[in-house]
Amino acid sequence: MSFLLEQCQFFELTDNLLDNCQPFTCGNDDLDDFFRNDATRYAYFLMGKSYCFRLMSDNTKIVCAFTLSNDSIRIYDLPRSRRDYMKSLTHHEKPLKRYPGVLIGRLGVGKGFIQQGIGSETLDFIKGWFYSSTNKTGCRFIIVDAVNDPLVLSFYKKNGFLPLFSTEEQEFIYTGGKRDQPISLSTRLMYYDLLQMRSH
Repeated sequence: MSFLLEQCQFFELTDNLLDNCQPFTCGNDDLDDFFRNDATRYAYFLMGKSYCFRLMSDNTKIVCAFTLSNDSIRIYDLPRSRRDYMKSLTHHEKPLKRYPGVLIGRLGVGKGFIQQGIGSETLDFIKGWFYSSTNKTGCRFIIVDAVNDPLVLSFYKKNGFLPLFSTEEQEFIYTGGKRDQPISLSTRLMYYDLLQMRSH
């Protein structure tokens, strides 16, 4: 049973929708501020589109919200072993420097719906949306810049996401860090390979 698909409706997050809903809060001040004040501006400037599920029994309640934008995984400057592994996942007709994907830029679950599996259902919805034959572009990977926190990383791993890098040092260099600097990563790049959907 899917709570989102059976008890909620799917909408684009717009100013009009926000005006007619209770203020969305997921308990994270940064996310709350983004969805309330910045999400529609991102859409206006074509930097990302936000969506939400609203409760059917009370459509003033936003159950969850997320933001998507185009992205890719840069293959050409990955460490050799990781580059070879990523290449092994795709066809070999023409080498690509980037593999197409979609970035989950923000994802929040409303306070009253936390610990009910809504986050995982949202990820399943996004996966199905971009694996669907109605998707109008090639999209091999779902990408997330996950907060570098054990609980957050564990959540994404449980939902089939893998770290792009095996170590924080590799990722630090990939994202512009210098070898002589202390390693400091606030987020970790993770990806989900949509071809996994074929085996389900």
